[in-house]
Amino acid sequence: MRDAVVQALREAYGDDWGRDEEANLRFSVEVEALVTDIDGLLLIGDPEIGKDEVTIRMWVDRPVPDLMTADALAFTVFGRVAEEVFFAERRFEAQTLCYPFVTGSSRRGHLGELVLAGPHAADFATRFRERLGGARFHA
Repeated sequence: MRDAVVQALREAYGDDWGRDEEANLRFSVEVEALVTDIDGLLLIGDPEIGKDEVTIRMWVDRPVPDLMTADALAFTVFGRVAEEVFFAERRFEAQTLCYPFVTGSSRRGHLGELVLAGPHAADFATRFRERLGGARFHA
């Protein structure tokens, strides 16, 4: 879904939307400053700047009992770093919970991924993946 959103934004704002390395560098510096004091999350290293994408890795410092708690942690980060345009989706990986996102404005865009990691995130992701892969009814 994120690719469709990016395509629509590039059609609206130009093919270079989200591809400015300097803007992504500034964004990553801003992210680092904005997420340092979030209760329950710790930034793991510096945000990583890849080809047209910024990856933010955060260590989850407390148990994640349910999806609402996981999303609340992610959206605490997004509430600080998102700009005028914002879209995110959720993916459960083997040991992490990932939120691919798009943010920016009509002048510049940022594609990225917020990765929630650590034993608490891994435990939650595993439990959720098992629940989705199991029986889909309740007795």
